[in-house]
Amino acid sequence: MDEEYKRQVKEFHELWHNMIAGSKHKDAEQRYTTIKKLSTTEISVIRIISEKEEVIIKDILEVLRLPKSTLTSMIDRLEKKGFIVRSISSRDRRSYRLVLTEKGKKAQKEHIKFEEETFGNVIEALDTYEEREEFLRLMKKIAKNILKNSEENYK
Repeated sequence: MDEEYKRQVKEFHELWHNMIAGSKHKDAEQRYTTIKKLSTTEISVIRIISEKEEVIIKDILEVLRLPKSTLTSMIDRLEKKGFIVRSISSRDRRSYRLVLTEKGKKAQKEHIKFEEETFGNVIEALDTYEEREEFLRLMKKIAKNILKNSEENYK
């Protein structure tokens, strides 16, 4: 790593933390009590379950790329906390179908509102439609390259 790269990483780090601090992120966390004590990965599991009609553990493993034992422990915790229930899958009788409870559905709704508020603050910080579009274009490039590198490292 050259010095310019290190400077850029440091500057991004500082900007990122300033942005989070300025967005009143902690205030939002206090308003969304259902998701407050969930980890990012647990929220991701709830999101994945909410997006498909019948989700089995294998579906989540493919998206999150976690060790099966880690995901199984997480699902056990989410079930114990009352966010999901398991039942035998009609798609694959050897697997459990994962379904959100009412508490799980509430958590997903809160998560969506939290993200809309947080991401809305970022988008609103830009003055014009063009700036927003440029920001989104760059974010797409970042996401694409991170995903590509992740897939290469996963193989």
